[in-house]
Amino acid sequence: MKRIKTGLRRRVATKATPGGDLFDLPLWRQAAMIRSGKITSKQLVELYLERIRRFDGRDGLNAYITVAADEALKESDRLDRLLRKGELKGPLHGLPIAIKDNLDTKGIRTTGGTKILADWFPASDAHVVKKLKDSGAVILGKTNMHELAFGITNNNPHYGPARNPYDPTRIPGGSSGGSAVATAAGLCSASIGTDTGGSVRIPAALCGVVGLKPTLGRVGRGGLMCLSFSRDVIGPITRTVRDAALIMEVISGPDPRDPESASRPVPRYTSSLKGSLKGMTFAIPTNFFFDLIHSDTRKVFDEAVKEIHKMGGRVKEVKVGSTDLYATAINMVLPECIYLIEEYLRAFDPEATIDKYLDQLGPDVQGFLGTQKGRADSRPVPGYVYVKTVREARRRMIADFEAALAGLDVLLTPATIMPAAPIGEDVKTTLEGREVPTFSTFTRTVNPLNVFGCPAITVPAGYSRTGLPIGLQIAARSWEERKLLAIAHAFEQATQVRKAPTL
Repeated sequence: MKRIKTGLRRRVATKATPGGDLFDLPLWRQAAMIRSGKITSKQLVELYLERIRRFDGRDGLNAYITVAADEALKESDRLDRLLRKGELKGPLHGLPIAIKDNLDTKGIRTTGGTKILADWFPASDAHVVKKLKDSGAVILGKTNMHELAFGITNNNPHYGPARNPYDPTRIPGGSSGGSAVATAAGLCSASIGTDTGGSVRIPAALCGVVGLKPTLGRVGRGGLMCLSFSRDVIGPITRTVRDAALIMEVISGPDPRDPESASRPVPRYTSSLKGSLKGMTFAIPTNFFFDLIHSDTRKVFDEAVKEIHKMGGRVKEVKVGSTDLYATAINMVLPECIYLIEEYLRAFDPEATIDKYLDQLGPDVQGFLGTQKGRADSRPVPGYVYVKTVREARRRMIADFEAALAGLDVLLTPATIMPAAPIGEDVKTTLEGREVPTFSTFTRTVNPLNVFGCPAITVPAGYSRTGLPIGLQIAARSWEERKLLAIAHAFEQATQVRKAPTL
């Protein structure tokens, strides 16, 4: 542990001056206040637990499936004692972090959003959870999610829907909906989500916060209830870009339990948050990503592009090839998720199969994993189709994405093509008077980037006429998180768009 000089001061109120409410302050500022002794970790944990009691629960925002109150209070007390002795565990010392409920937590149940695992307590922490703890984070609880991470509404049939803090009748997005709600509503300092086809970026955008999908392999996935080893990533959901950079420095790096994790050195992401957009080049696709879009989303996106122009950025329209293949991406996920879900369930039940537990799953997940006869032993995607998708379609999509970015820095799109839909519109929703499929509509701009494996971030860009958040998505080439974070930070600082929801 790093030793520091500190002196803890008197108990503070929930107002932090200057800068507004303590619960909504950026994580990096809370960290500085703990280090300087202006607040204690226990005070911060108590503040968030009180807000959870007031605003969460099944009849409230429903961001958490499990709140680890006793464990969090005990750990915060221990960390405060260390700090009084001048010992700092790491950059997240004393900060209460919420964890998506598909990441293993020793001593705290991990449900994956399914009733099958309602009483499952893993024997060890996920790799990311261990790294957070090693850096001094306090695990505040496990957040609500779409069952088995297989959806984007977070309308969970077993634990209830998570609700958008800007309008509780609307979805927060998914599958990491509870993580985004907890971060946006000031029910934690920051949170962790997972992203297979947009599951960090969709809820972050719909809840008005920052969501980062790292490069495939940048963050180890040991202890994750995986859906797809060719697409799954773990990423932060935070109130500011600097917070995301700080968490990325902690959770990135190789993982002995994840053979796809990279051994590349971890950059100091926080040191790259400086400079302007002058001379940076931004690609805007002319096809697919804008074929269908809500007028409010289009307006906010166009205003964001104007701001980037004002900041010295150059914009070029490009055509992205192989968009006709995007719909085939599900052929990668289904075979992998059946294998990976069954593998995870066998830690709980050595004889587990999808077929054995199919009738305990919600209807939408049954529809993905079962067949017309309701049996999973007849697999939904033939093996030759899976191989053809991975070996041919995926390679072609990646090559065409890289060709579109040739000579340019990043790609700009809306994070979602419409604001949050009403809760209950799981199959169909309405986009400006037109009935559209909910899943493919909300994943349209984000899902392709999981196929490419590249990093992408969503930052708050504006609001709809009814006050719902709208996000801007920025995508870069693989391993270019430093550039991505620098651009996102510059845009965030210039626009200062985010407003905390009124609960």
